Amino acid sequence: MPENSIKLDKLVKRFDKLYAINGITVSFGPGVNTVLGPNGAGKSTLLKCIDGQYAPDSGTVLVNSRNPYLDDNLRVSMSLLTENYALYDQLTVADNLKFFGRLYGLEDSATMEKASEFLKELDAYQYINSRIYTLSRGTKQKIAFCRATINEPQIILLDEPTAFLDAHAAQLIRSILLRYAKEGRIVVFVTQRIEEATMFGGRIVVIREGKLIKDTDTSSLYKAELKGMEVRIRLANPISNSVAKGIRGFMGFELENRTFLKVRVGDYREIKECTDYLSAKGAYVISIDYAEPLIENLFFG
Repeated sequence: MPENSIKLDKLVKRFDKLYAINGITVSFGPGVNTVLGPNGAGKSTLLKCIDGQYAPDSGTVLVNSRNPYLDDNLRVSMSLLTENYALYDQLTVADNLKFFGRLYGLEDSATMEKASEFLKELDAYQYINSRIYTLSRGTKQKIAFCRATINEPQIILLDEPTAFLDAHAAQLIRSILLRYAKEGRIVVFVTQRIEEATMFGGRIVVIREGKLIKDTDTSSLYKAELKGMEVRIRLANPISNSVAKGIRGFMGFELENRTFLKVRVGDYREIKECTDYLSAKGAYVISIDYAEPLIENLFFG
């Protein structure tokens, strides 16, 4: 079976004097590889270097041991979903998909058979004859994802693929990507949303200001970053002050109705201890918000 790998070694990409990528060394193999970082971290530039759109200023990019900037044939087995849809506004959904299918050497009938099944799954098939400019941002995103997978890529690069999608559609996209991972494909999933990065439960690469900050996984990230962290717990029903004071690390209520409380935890395991205690006291936990302080730690140091 041919190698399926992406290897970056001391990669540098500049735009005039601005370093978009500054010395990143990292490898991506089969499975879902999540790249997490704030706006301006260099995530989109990283994908375009892997795809061969940008030539490195120094360092190397190898995809299956080949240079993507010099080897156009690599793109037959790769696909990139950018942040701007990459669709033709005046063409219909069907004509867009047929056009991109032809670029991959696909017959129109094969393209539409695959696309129809896919769009039905995403509840977007009813727009098959609509022009792109008439569609909502969420529907355009579904069409763009369909376009990016029309060639059954072995390597798929995704820049914020669930932006503008509703929760159901976003979950469908993640399910499809997990299926690809099980098939041995490489998925590089770029996001600035930490709650989304952790949903795959696997590899997470954190970049900031063009540099690699962490190469970790979801479990290790929680263990390292949730130490001594403040979490916010939302309840469906209010609890008494006496119950709240029995919570280790209780810091107070954020709302007067006593349904939103702050707790400082020693590590991630204490979150379960806290929710178990609340459940035993008859409280119903709706959500736990740890994302904001975690983002501060990862994105801004």
